[in-house]
Amino acid sequence: MKWFRSARANKISVSRVLLQEKAREVGESFRLETFKASNGWLEKFRTRHNISFKQICGEEKSVNPNEVTDWIGKLKSLLKGYDDRNIFNADETGLIYRVLPEKTLCFKGEKCSGGRISKERLILLLCCNSSYWKSIEAYLFQEH
Repeated sequence: MKWFRSARANKISVSRVLLQEKAREVGESFRLETFKASNGWLEKFRTRHNISFKQICGEEKSVNPNEVTDWIGKLKSLLKGYDDRNIFNADETGLIYRVLPEKTLCFKGEKCSGGRISKERLILLLCCNSSYWKSIEAYLFQEH
């Protein structure tokens, strides 16, 4: 509990796995050979100490379903006359690393905020043609 208080006071995100691992370390240091920081132990610990699991930050985006339906119709007309092997889709995405978890164990009622989010990332360009995608789709949705 002392370690947990210190971690939260320093705004360190504490996942369930991290807390269980720390509990195992403490158990080993006290030579408690039969102690297991099981999921059951964790739930009882959380209840006993009034600890909850919260989202640190979140962002929600939504798309209008009507716009999606309209765009699918337009796209079909644009692609008429093209062979599947000549229709490509590419998208850029960021592979973010060195980021702390978005959820943490904390005391109930505690304001849950984190530090600055790391922006270190690799930018990836993913591309695939329609015929390749259809072969992947067929494989994924076939009965095994």
